[in-house]
Amino acid sequence: MESTSSFLQAIEHARSYGIGEFLEIIGELSQESTKKGLLSRKTKELITFGIALHKHCERCIRIHADDAKKLGAKEQELEQVRRIALFMRSTPERDEHLWKSWKSSWKQFVLAKGKIPHRDRELIALGISLVMQHKKHIHLHTKEAMKLGHSGAEIIEVLPIALLMDGAPALSQIPYLMKAIDKQTG
Repeated sequence: MESTSSFLQAIEHARSYGIGEFLEIIGELSQESTKKGLLSRKTKELITFGIALHKHCERCIRIHADDAKKLGAKEQELEQVRRIALFMRSTPERDEHLWKSWKSSWKQFVLAKGKIPHRDRELIALGISLVMQHKKHIHLHTKEAMKLGHSGAEIIEVLPIALLMDGAPALSQIPYLMKAIDKQTG
């Protein structure tokens, strides 16, 4: 397991190659994505944990599980995020019949009992959707999160988290996210 000090040493070494400005931007994005806004820091950390699971980033998984626990997340909540990530991974690709079945199963899953509020489960799935670059999922989870009470502004707070965890690929999903929000509010 990589220690924090060796990671920080690697960052400092990378700065010597002239990427300091880039690292500052990433640092600002990191601060923006984790500070309390309309969404609680705990909710943001659970979203980040879900994205880390989807990306199979072992270091990220450890960091964000620990950070979520420090913010009060219980093991049952982390397990629920693991199930959301697993569910998202089971998305059918091009089969419309399977997609309809998947959506029906998702609805049952998201409305089942659990520690994480139903509407926040949709935000975790949305964060993963942005990283997956999956338009249908972005639309579905935006729509459902808003139906369950999240505002467009709350949904937008998922974006910096996806950007931090995935960079430019997540950036390319902004038009689809904005369209999904506009469709619900317009």
